[in-house]
Amino acid sequence: MAAKKKKAPVAKAKTAAKKAAPARKPIESAAVKLLPKLPPISGKLRMAFRAAFTDDQCERWGELTKAQNVIDEARKWVITMERALKDDSDVAYSRRRLTYLCELVVLLEDEVAKTRDAEMAEFRNSRSASLAVAAGVRRDLARRIRAVVGAQQTYLKELADIAPTNDLSAPEMQHSLTATIALATRVRRDDLLETLADDIGLNEARLNSAYSALESLAGSTDLAATAAAFEGDAPSVNLIEGRVLREMRLAQRLFLEAREVRSNVPQLIAAPSLKSIFAKHDVEDPAPTPPSP
Repeated sequence: MAAKKKKAPVAKAKTAAKKAAPARKPIESAAVKLLPKLPPISGKLRMAFRAAFTDDQCERWGELTKAQNVIDEARKWVITMERALKDDSDVAYSRRRLTYLCELVVLLEDEVAKTRDAEMAEFRNSRSASLAVAAGVRRDLARRIRAVVGAQQTYLKELADIAPTNDLSAPEMQHSLTATIALATRVRRDDLLETLADDIGLNEARLNSAYSALESLAGSTDLAATAAAFEGDAPSVNLIEGRVLREMRLAQRLFLEAREVRSNVPQLIAAPSLKSIFAKHDVEDPAPTPPSP
């Protein structure tokens, strides 16, 4: 009779199930979730909405704000607007126009993500290149220092102590290269060793090149570290950002006018990050003049 197979322990089975669980999908934004609930718009109507403001008008506003602040506010506003526009026909901002605003918000979200990814990739590439150069410069300096000091154990021990444990760590390499340059400078202050240093190329020109490599590494590391807090948006982001802002300001005005008739119409209150720009532009710029037939 065949032996019965042992059942796997329940705890192990649960652990395996947890490991096999698929990764969670990223949460969709409010604009993405609302679009299927809103009426579709034709290309002609979309062009009509878009014609309310020129690219120049939108860019000017986009340059005055940070895209992420606009996205955060727009996500809140579209939820409030969708609820209000379900039953309220007194607001002169239609549900189809809300579809257009949601489309713009999704476009802005995508453009910010795209430019941010490209920006971060550029920072990472720059830092990797600087790191490789710095590692090569440090190895070259260390080799020449060993050649100059010969068997002088004090120098050799110090050189070993300041070697990086990880050539791929920018902070470690920055610290190590700084210390190696300092050691090379001290070696050159010894009259006898300076003569040997000049003989094998551990000279001022080489130290200056090492300083340049160090500055490049430090600069690229600082850029990568502050990239997340970078305040400027790409020009392509500014254009869409400004268009979202224009639509939000128009919606705010139309909701306020409807509220004067019906008090149950919600207010669209701008956060401090957007209040200043809305306050400075209480009167909308005139719509562009249509071209002559």
